[in-house]
Amino acid sequence: MNAVQGSNREIKNEQEYSHIDTSCAGNEAEVNGWPDEERLQHMILPKRNYRQKNRVLMADRIGERLQQPELAKVFTDLKTYGEMALNEPLPPLTFALFRQFSQTGERKAYENAYFDRRGRLAAVAMLALVSDEPRVLHTLEEMLWAVCDEYTWCLTAHLGNGEARQVEGNIDLFAAETVHMLAEIAVIHGRHLDPLVLERIRVEAECRIFTPLYREKREYHWQTAEHNWSAVCGGCCGMAAMLLLEDEVMVRESIRQTLGCMKAFLSGYGEDGGCAEGIGYWVYGFGYFVYYAEMLQDYSDGALNLLTGSKIAAIAAFPLRIHLSEGIFVNYSDSAEREEIPAGLLSLLAAKFELPANLPLFIPRLTDDPCRRWAHLLRNVMWSDPALSVVHEGAGAHALANEGVILHQLGWMVAKSVLRVPKVRHEADKQHAEEKQVQAACSFKGGHNDEPHNHNDLGQFIIHCGGENIICDPGAGLYTQAYFAPGREQLFHISSSGHNVPLIDGCEQSPGRQAEAHILRCRLEQDGSELEAALDLTLAYPEAASLRRYTRELCWRIEKHDAGIGDFTRNASRSSRDGNMDEHNQVAVLRLTDTFQWKASTVSDAAQYSVDDSSSRPSRVVERWISRINPVLEKEGRLLWHAAQANVYMVYDAARWHVDTKPVHTLDHDHNPITFYRTSLVWNEVGEAVTNEESRGKSKDKGNGSEDAAIITDTDTSADADDMYGAASLEIVCQVHFVIEPHKAETEVSEGE
Repeated sequence: MNAVQGSNREIKNEQEYSHIDTSCAGNEAEVNGWPDEERLQHMILPKRNYRQKNRVLMADRIGERLQQPELAKVFTDLKTYGEMALNEPLPPLTFALFRQFSQTGERKAYENAYFDRRGRLAAVAMLALVSDEPRVLHTLEEMLWAVCDEYTWCLTAHLGNGEARQVEGNIDLFAAETVHMLAEIAVIHGRHLDPLVLERIRVEAECRIFTPLYREKREYHWQTAEHNWSAVCGGCCGMAAMLLLEDEVMVRESIRQTLGCMKAFLSGYGEDGGCAEGIGYWVYGFGYFVYYAEMLQDYSDGALNLLTGSKIAAIAAFPLRIHLSEGIFVNYSDSAEREEIPAGLLSLLAAKFELPANLPLFIPRLTDDPCRRWAHLLRNVMWSDPALSVVHEGAGAHALANEGVILHQLGWMVAKSVLRVPKVRHEADKQHAEEKQVQAACSFKGGHNDEPHNHNDLGQFIIHCGGENIICDPGAGLYTQAYFAPGREQLFHISSSGHNVPLIDGCEQSPGRQAEAHILRCRLEQDGSELEAALDLTLAYPEAASLRRYTRELCWRIEKHDAGIGDFTRNASRSSRDGNMDEHNQVAVLRLTDTFQWKASTVSDAAQYSVDDSSSRPSRVVERWISRINPVLEKEGRLLWHAAQANVYMVYDAARWHVDTKPVHTLDHDHNPITFYRTSLVWNEVGEAVTNEESRGKSKDKGNGSEDAAIITDTDTSADADDMYGAASLEIVCQVHFVIEPHKAETEVSEGE
């Protein structure tokens, strides 16, 4: 993941997750064989010598690693950034910047200065390992002193209005990251730093972190959080304690508390290993879990090993399972599509859990990370295994795969298939058949609308082909005060209006745990050639008072042009050189069928609704599709998204549905302008609406290549409901086919032809 391309991965404050039930947080101890408090008290723990024997924090080894060929770009970046830091003063964290968040809700300016200070410190700390210039070490000391001088190590977004009572003793993600960074730099450079600087680091760490957390045992919301905060805050403070504290009682208290944090963190994952927060937060939360686990195992001489068990192995495999192709991931919640997993983390997990090398191994530069995280930087330097890069290159640049996964607890489904596209070279009256391969994939989402970093997106799906999410998820928006405040569900990135889900009776999906997708069925061919799912999404629309039931059925499969998909595929396909369709080309087809059933009491109203002049009325149903590509209406009933390596055609019933596309201009997570295109299918109010009984009759009619277009009927409950209401309920069915057709390679013709 771009070690956090785009990702200032944090939440607003303790209120955001204060309602989450953590009653199961302690169950992981038995699963993983973690020590209970009695066993922990009797364990023999090392004392002061750990700072000298730490395997990761040895200055000579880090200096040697920095000069390895595979780290050339990282080292060049450090030198460039570090040279700026050596010649310019640190950007000040002024009062004007500090108060900006409480006054206007803006946080970007303060955080830019804050993270720049951390980045410069990290760069100079690394350069000091390979430089003999006295000014480098002197500048490092000045920077360490300046960070110790900061009014707070927390971000303003985590301090309410910034009053002193909200600052004193407050430990957020970045206070924890700061104490960890200072502790490791102090250990690495301890023999060369002025003793006063080392003493200052210990004093500030004691005052800001260790005393409130371990001595006074204050309670923090993140200690029982089922998301990234517990792993990051607990892990960073715990690592700093092992490096700086000399009181064995306090070290044991630190380990006891941190194990509790890690149990809470893991309780936010199901046995399927899925991360509801998304891939970016998997890097953040699980990354720091791994960093702490490695140091704890080293500290305890192997006695405490947290990286064991099937659940940890499943969590470690999460990125592989949701990787679509070419570094593009399923990006539900607040995640970016393109993520580059820190190479050190990936290398360690690949070795420990024997994970296949189907992810691009890229060693991020410090400046690739907007937050300038020290922990990722150091471990990328120390742990990145260049052999993994060789393995990956041998597997092919795109690491294409036929596979799929259903994450049952998380409610995510993924199918990946390699589409084989023949191409023919003509050379002197000879034909040589070759083959182009393109990765196609899709993903469906269930879950509920009260997940960490939740978006109101039940029923959301993604269509991917050739390294591009074509029908996409917008991912994370710009983090502001409003992004985490009441009413946040009105924002494009969070609202269901920013996702591939319908507007029903003018109502968007509602937030809350009660808004839940019920998976009626799901079936997956493990080779990714077919994935079917049916979801009942009625509970997502409680404000649609006339809605009785809404179900969404999705069917993904790989087909050939002659496999009976229907006339629309033949029309969409391009011809071969002699004018005949190439029947050997593979396409992927996603059939989506949405069924909307209305309460019987609204049938007469609906009939009136469709006959009257409804120009001022919202349509009962508006389907929406989100993309970065502006689609083209090829003809009535067929829309085209022309992507880099494929065309995606949407075929729909133009007699019943009107299509409309509008741009949505917004800001991405990194404050960059971005335009999405929201394509709407609006139900034609004067078109034909059918009752359940009529639809059951129509579902028997097949023809014109529509073998798969049977209308869903509510076979489980419709009969009882009709008897109860004394009338058949009105039903609207929207069925569309998305046909994903890779571009053909240009035919090569010899000069003699």
